[in-house]
Amino acid sequence: MKRWTAAAVTALILSGMGAGGAAQARQSVSSAPIDVSADEQQTFNSTCTTIFIGNVEILQNRSRLRAQKVTIISAKRPGGETGCGAAQRMEAEGGVYLVSDQQNARGDRAVYTFSTNTAVLTGDVILVKGKDVARGDRLTVNTKTNDAKLESTASGQNAKRRVRAVFYQDDTQTPDAPAAAEQR
Repeated sequence: MKRWTAAAVTALILSGMGAGGAAQARQSVSSAPIDVSADEQQTFNSTCTTIFIGNVEILQNRSRLRAQKVTIISAKRPGGETGCGAAQRMEAEGGVYLVSDQQNARGDRAVYTFSTNTAVLTGDVILVKGKDVARGDRLTVNTKTNDAKLESTASGQNAKRRVRAVFYQDDTQTPDAPAAAEQR
């Protein structure tokens, strides 16, 4: 169970806002303990499903996932063995918040599929990294390639709810400083 949370939480906080997301992902995958709290937990061994319901909070290292309901679907052990194997899919519903050291994201629903390394965050999606902000209706992230796609159901220049992003320049660089090649 250790790997599902780190991978899923990491995947969902990746926003495609640059290399910082990939670096953050590498830092977040660990064998650190996972702390899950909820109002209720239901485990169904017959279907290899675990459901956390009510004010769910999952913590690992400095990553946090909050939602009203989180469902973990695991594989059945092969060859007729009893019990459940590795997690295959994680679904978070109801006010999904993902927070890491440098980024956070929110949406109505999040799904992480382990076999494809794909995370999908839907609903009123808002991504924040520092002062940079991006909004849309659906975010899809491949955690292996860090490829991301932010989409909106609205189209047209005047439509509300189009994909929108605001990126700020790096404040640490002085815009008036001459480039190294110009200093000869």
